[in-house]
Amino acid sequence: MTKKSTRVSPGSRRESATYHLRLFVAGDEPNSAIAKASLDRICSEHPERDYRVETIDVLQDFRPAIEERVLVMPALVVQGPERRTVIFGNLADAEKVLAALQIAGEDV
Repeated sequence: MTKKSTRVSPGSRRESATYHLRLFVAGDEPNSAIAKASLDRICSEHPERDYRVETIDVLQDFRPAIEERVLVMPALVVQGPERRTVIFGNLADAEKVLAALQIAGEDV
């Protein structure tokens, strides 16, 4: 099952780029649950970016994971304005996610 949601911060600047975040999870597996919660927290704590979040449960539909060439869960595919980044794991290391979103001090 694929869950799509759009999160646009009311204070976000119109010129800021939209990031398409595809979170691949394996059901309610503990690391998948942690990854979902971590991504929700990061997105809510950093409203300066526009995020389009899509959560894909590979136990329900594995085809998007194959298309993205993601074989390890959980995984976050970040499609930004100029690059694509894949982060594997439960996203507990917020610094890695912030760097992928080019938020860490705006100089990453």
